[in-house]
Amino acid sequence: MRDRSLGVTALAFFTVMVALYSQMAAIALILGGSIFTAAGSVQGAAALLTGALFLGVAIAGYVVGYGFWTRRHWAWAGGMVVFATLIGANLILSLISANLLSSVLPVVGSVIAVWQLQRPATKAELLGTEIADSASPTTEPLEHAKVLR
Repeated sequence: MRDRSLGVTALAFFTVMVALYSQMAAIALILGGSIFTAAGSVQGAAALLTGALFLGVAIAGYVVGYGFWTRRHWAWAGGMVVFATLIGANLILSLISANLLSSVLPVVGSVIAVWQLQRPATKAELLGTEIADSASPTTEPLEHAKVLR
């Protein structure tokens, strides 16, 4: 069995960190929306719904982190969903809290993770497909010349 690449290992680690961040955000938002706001207020309902969204991202993040670690084929699609949802959830959180700077780092990290997932080597490792070797076109004419001899 091949070893995991550094990119997939970093994705597994980052996804678990995202899950921990989302878990803490979910706890804070759910408690803040249920205990520290007036019953039936719009802010409380928005905090509860955003907390539920972060709780879903946390659970999915742990599952996808395991998928990256074990190089499961479904981890690629799961990673795309987790990181896209995290971007949306952080944008909603920045609108609720009116603090744009608190969402910058998670959004930038998610964009970098989506970029890493789109790299051909990462796709090939996780999806089990072969990537075209762009470094070997120089040997192709030599092979063709050998056949002509």
